[in-house]
Amino acid sequence: MLVYTQRTGPGVISDRLQSAFHVSAAVLGTVASVQYLLYMMLQIPVGMSADRWGPERLLVAGIFLDGAGTVWFSHAASFPALLVGRALVGLGDALVFVNIVLILGRWCDAQVFGAMLGLVNTCGSLGAVLATVPLAVWIGTDGWRLPFRVVGLLLVVAAVVDAVCFRWLGRAKRAAVRTGTGTTAPGAADPPPVWRVLGEVVRDRHAWAAFGCHFGLMGTYIGFMSLWAVPYLMDTYQLPRSSATWFNLASFLGAMAGGPLVGRLSDRTGSRKWPYMALHGLAALAWLTLVLCSGHPPEPVAFAVMFVLGLGCGGSMLTFAVVRDHTPVSRSGATSGFANAGGFLSAVLLPVAFGWVLDAAAPSSAPGITGVHAAGSGPAWGSAFWVPFVFSLAGLLGCSLIRERPHHSGAASSLNVVEGT
Repeated sequence: MLVYTQRTGPGVISDRLQSAFHVSAAVLGTVASVQYLLYMMLQIPVGMSADRWGPERLLVAGIFLDGAGTVWFSHAASFPALLVGRALVGLGDALVFVNIVLILGRWCDAQVFGAMLGLVNTCGSLGAVLATVPLAVWIGTDGWRLPFRVVGLLLVVAAVVDAVCFRWLGRAKRAAVRTGTGTTAPGAADPPPVWRVLGEVVRDRHAWAAFGCHFGLMGTYIGFMSLWAVPYLMDTYQLPRSSATWFNLASFLGAMAGGPLVGRLSDRTGSRKWPYMALHGLAALAWLTLVLCSGHPPEPVAFAVMFVLGLGCGGSMLTFAVVRDHTPVSRSGATSGFANAGGFLSAVLLPVAFGWVLDAAAPSSAPGITGVHAAGSGPAWGSAFWVPFVFSLAGLLGCSLIRERPHHSGAASSLNVVEGT
C-alpha cells in the first residue's frame, strides 16, 4: 500500500514540481522515467537472484531503499537531487513485487496463494486510491514535502518490521525442519545457467507477446497516471487539485475491478487471447477518444475513459497467465521479469515523450501549470495523447502473437498466474 502511494503520488504534484524547480514539461517527465528505468532494468536480475540471496532479504532492502528515496525526494533542494531521490525509489521498487510473489510461494500453501496475491494487489490499489483525493487534500493543507516525508519514514519503519518478522519466521521454519514437522522452502535447487535461460527467453514467441501486452496496456497507464493525469485534468477542466483527483479515483477503482473481472472471464471462456485482446482494444479506444476530442471530452466521458484505462491496467495481470501457460517452470521467473520489464519500458518512455509533445505543441514564453497555456491547452493535450495511443497498439500486436493452448484449463485462478515464479 505504501509503495503504491509513493509510486503514483508525484502525479498529484507535477505542477508544483515544475514551478518549484523551473523545468519544462519534457524535463519533468524524467522524474517518473528515471524511477521506471531502474525498475525495468532490474526486473530480470532480481527474478534470477532471489534464490541466491533470498526474497525476504531483497524485499526488506527494497522497502528500505524505497523509503530512503522518498525521504530524500521530500528534502530535495534542486532538480538533480529530486532525480536522485526518485532513482533510489526506482531501485527499491524493483525489489518489491517479484519478491513478494516469491515469498508468498515459499510461505503460503497453494490453496491460499491466489487469495494472498489478490490481497496484496488490493492493498496496492488502496495505496493508489490514497494518492488521489486524500493526498491532494493533505498537500493543499501542508504542502507537498511533508506528506512524502511521512510516507518515506513509514516505509523505513515497515522495512524494519519486516526484517524482524522474517527473522522470527526463519527461526520457526528451521526449527520445524529440524524436528521433522516442516519442510524446506521451495526453490533450493541450483538454477540453470543465466545465459542459457536468457537465450531461451529472447527466442520465445510468447515472452515477446507478454512483453508487448504489458508495454501497451500497463506501462502506458502507469506512465500517464504517475505524472500527467492530474495536471491534465486541472488544466483542461479548470479544476482544483482535490476535484481533479476524483477522476484518478475512478481509474484506480477500475484497476481494482479489472483483475478479478478479466481473470474470471478468461477462466470461464478457457481463452487468454481473446479477452485480453478485447481489453487492449478498449484501452486503445479510450486513448483515441482523448485524441479525437482534442484532449477535452465532456467530463462524463473523461470519467468513463479514466475508468476504462484503470480497468485495462488491472486486467494486465493476464500477462502473467500467458507466461505461465506457455513457459517452463525453469525460466518462468526470468520470463515474468522480461514481461514486467516491457510494461516499465513503456512507463519510462511515455512521460518524457508526452512532455516533449506538450512542449512542441504549445511553445510559450509564459507557460501555465504544465508548460502549456491554461486557456486553449486542449489541442496540445490532444496532440500529446497520440503517444499513449500509439503505445497501446504494441499491446494489440502482442495479443496477436499469443497462440491458444488446445486444451487450456480454466481451473486455475487468474490470481495464481505467477505461482511458477
